Amino acid sequence: VLKHWVDSILTYTEDTEDCMPMIMFAATHRDLCKDDIVTMKENFTRDIIDMFSKHENSNHIFLDTVYFITGIDENDSEIQRMTDQVVTFAMKQSSWGQRRPMQWVPLELQLSNMRTKNISIVTREDLRSVNMLNDDLALNESQLEQFLLVQHSLGKLMYYNLPGLDKHIIVHPPALVNILRSFVTDEMFFPADQCLKSILQTMTMTGKIYKKDLFKLWQQDPVHRYMPDNTIKEFVIQLLTHLDILIIPKGAEQSSSFSDVYIVPCTIKATRPSDFYLVDSMDERIICLRYTLARHSIPTALAYKIIGTAINSWPLKYELQKPCLYHKASVLNVSEDNELRIWIEDNRVIVCMVNQNSLLSISPDIAASVQECLTRNIESSLLFHCKSFGRKITPTKVADLYTIEVGIPCGSEFCFILSEDALKIDNWKCGKGRQHDTRYLRYWVFDKTQKMCVPGCEGLTSNELEIEPSDKHLVRLGGQIGIKLFEEFFISLGMNKKQWESIEYTYAGHSSEGIMSMALTQWRKTKLSKLGMPTLKDLTHALRAVNLDSHLICQVFRENTTLFEIEDINLQAIPSDQHLKELSNQIGNCPLQLGIELGLSFTDVDQSLFSFPKDLSGLVEDILKKWKKNSKVKTIHSLMLALERVNAGGIRYLHDLSKKLADAHHANIT
Repeated sequence: VLKHWVDSILTYTEDTEDCMPMIMFAATHRDLCKDDIVTMKENFTRDIIDMFSKHENSNHIFLDTVYFITGIDENDSEIQRMTDQVVTFAMKQSSWGQRRPMQWVPLELQLSNMRTKNISIVTREDLRSVNMLNDDLALNESQLEQFLLVQHSLGKLMYYNLPGLDKHIIVHPPALVNILRSFVTDEMFFPADQCLKSILQTMTMTGKIYKKDLFKLWQQDPVHRYMPDNTIKEFVIQLLTHLDILIIPKGAEQSSSFSDVYIVPCTIKATRPSDFYLVDSMDERIICLRYTLARHSIPTALAYKIIGTAINSWPLKYELQKPCLYHKASVLNVSEDNELRIWIEDNRVIVCMVNQNSLLSISPDIAASVQECLTRNIESSLLFHCKSFGRKITPTKVADLYTIEVGIPCGSEFCFILSEDALKIDNWKCGKGRQHDTRYLRYWVFDKTQKMCVPGCEGLTSNELEIEPSDKHLVRLGGQIGIKLFEEFFISLGMNKKQWESIEYTYAGHSSEGIMSMALTQWRKTKLSKLGMPTLKDLTHALRAVNLDSHLICQVFRENTTLFEIEDINLQAIPSDQHLKELSNQIGNCPLQLGIELGLSFTDVDQSLFSFPKDLSGLVEDILKKWKKNSKVKTIHSLMLALERVNAGGIRYLHDLSKKLADAHHANIT
């Protein structure tokens, strides 16, 4: 534990000269020791030397002694020796003795006076008023901003010049540590109050905490003095959210404020279940990524931030009404058919995308978007972590801190290859002597800008063509064939003109895309009833028979990721039933295609068609409610993706709705 803690402090600081930490060791409660103190101190010091003398950052670790201190003797000589050593280290910092503007001195003294009076958090406006008391030495607005940023960089205060965070300053940074201790703490330090203890126990088991429960914890005297009013509490919550200590969960119900509950990854103690790594049952449905950092381990704080940013991007998967969130691991729902498994081991972040059907059903556009999002998250986490410890690094250089590999299951383990190498070859032989195909692994780095198949595309493989088309495949293919050619295409599938006319009559009044989709469904049913197997190969041959491009089959696996990549927490809420009712009046004549894109089956949609034969808005509302009831990902964002796919309208309504919900939440805070 001690080694891991030291690594967490020292990682990414070896190249810096300013703000570098120097680790010292102290043991408390010397007054309770009954053994020989001198011998015990020698043993402790020897153990520390054995542990860290060969550490790569040993020049930042003070190994001369372990200070044995007692808090009941105000004249304790050991504390004085430790204090003298701290001062010695402080004087060696590059910031020591640097010239500062004389104009800063009065405000620095005023801040020091605030700390003496136990004032820990102040508003920017209050600080501005205090500054104006300095008459000729008062700083103007730009000088005050520069003062705050420099003081923040030196660790004397905390100030973030970001919207929502720039109206408060933490003038006494240890206050934030004590606030964190109110809920990020070990069970041995839980409060005696049974209600508060229950809150923390529940958080440790589930990883969740409600805002009202946080406020209860913050009513305790040791914490309340830092945050005497709700305005400061709201600021602290926003700050902790910015730092990814508190995560607003994706997909919260809009019947209440969706930011009233938070996920706290750093408090999770649950271990990954035994089937978390069972790849044998997933080897035909899984592709993997591995980020390897240029260090021997990932500090705990950085690991939590990486997991936190992932949870900020996609909704957590739930099993038995419990979130799949574990110690340094999580399972997330990317879409209705795809989930992400993320875990951290040593200096590696491992990511697996699992499709519930097959590798072929993984969209290359979605895989590439997920990789890009993960890479951005990891780079921002690394950049934040480096800056937190004073390391100067430009955003363009952060990519040098890690490598990316793509991988595939190999027995009970995974085999990886560098992503750039996977682009150059079709297969490779792993260390176990097995051949692995790179076809699906290249999805991680797919060029999403290519809208159609590139020259030389050979289409699907013979094995892939033998797969039965899904509901989505049929709907998407139907949307690419003109109604004038479709009858001929339909007959080329082995159907007849009478069957086509019957379908046209049954679904009269629906869009041409909807009628063609139902016709393809009827073809699939007919072939299955004759004990045949409808395949993508059948559809390919029928396309060629009517002189249509067989690469239309490739297009049914593509996705438009323009909306997919929008990162807006307001779009991650679950719409209320009233919102769905209002939305149903905004959507055009495409209920069948919309239902299928939302993950409903043809049977579900057909039942709704029967129940609402002449009520389009009622039909759409019924389909939307079925989606909300059964979907894994029932957010405003996922609904917008489906609407965009079928060109249904309603996207602007949902976008405006998300803004209204955000404004209402902000008004409640204010």
